[in-house]
Amino acid sequence: MTMNDDEQIVRSAVAAPAQLPEDVMDRLGDERVTVLLSAATAVALQRRFPSEPSRERVLEFTDALHARFPAASLIQPAVVEALVGFAFGRGRSAEGVSADDLRTGLLVLPYAVASEEDLEGEALDGFVTEVLQSVYASEE
Repeated sequence: MTMNDDEQIVRSAVAAPAQLPEDVMDRLGDERVTVLLSAATAVALQRRFPSEPSRERVLEFTDALHARFPAASLIQPAVVEALVGFAFGRGRSAEGVSADDLRTGLLVLPYAVASEEDLEGEALDGFVTEVLQSVYASEE
């Protein structure tokens, strides 16, 4: 089985935080990688929270992330709130959050959330398929 570049980015995003294949990133470009990471983050957060969580639940989730992952300490609660808002259809939820902070969140959150599910085998394949379908559907 060969993976296309899109699939490699999504699989890498949930395999380890911020360790994406540079050659693939160079081929795809920043915009495409950001689209893929955004979709992976949205799907992961939608799986983590079956419905849009309250601000208190988002803050509890952020605290738990900081406790579990040292790299997650770089993610401010406002970033997590913005990404949760995006995942649940609030497009303007990132106002006031820097692009660099959002990118850090996109590099860490897919792995952090997916690791809670212990995605492997068919479960991982299903996650990747769901992410790619959401990206491709939005491009039609």
